[in-house]
Amino acid sequence: MFFAPRHTDPHNTTAANPGTSSSVHAPRPARGGAVVVALLLAACAHSPQAAVATNGMAEVQGSGGSSAAGCRETPAARAALLSITRDLQAQGMALKAYCQVGSGGWVVQVKVTDGLKASAVVRGPLADGHDVDMGTPAGVRLAGAPTSADGFSPDVQYNRQWLHALMARHQFDNLPDAWWHFAQRGTAPAHVGETDIAAR
Repeated sequence: MFFAPRHTDPHNTTAANPGTSSSVHAPRPARGGAVVVALLLAACAHSPQAAVATNGMAEVQGSGGSSAAGCRETPAARAALLSITRDLQAQGMALKAYCQVGSGGWVVQVKVTDGLKASAVVRGPLADGHDVDMGTPAGVRLAGAPTSADGFSPDVQYNRQWLHALMARHQFDNLPDAWWHFAQRGTAPAHVGETDIAAR
């Protein structure tokens, strides 16, 4: 609740000496209240939660039938990704999955929508609207991107193994090049071999 400061008028002797007159003066409106409300609304608009869909639905961007088999948006893939979305929604998180052209698999990213719920499942900093901490950004091939890469905190290692297990339960295999790279089981993802890495 917001209380406006009481304003006194130096020219109004009635306000200073209430017993000197029988007239009653209405309080002046607080001008600062409008500014405070505007600032609060602006803060809400810039909240990290605004970046995450409040319904927890998956943001899935497939590439139809023209991509490598590992990330085609088939009815089975869509159903599996929506099932993952429901699991994550109940745990205070949201899924973003898209097919990266030429990678042969899905890029998977998990965002926190309710840090309190998510803290029962994953570890590390869990600010609403931010990614679950996996140590490296999703969709970027770095030396530390493989799921089993060394040199990360126990929280990051735990989160990577958690995502691996979650995706495996829904028939997605983690590809060896990155924690965020998955192909639907039974599909033949494009080979990401040593020659591909050396060419980059």
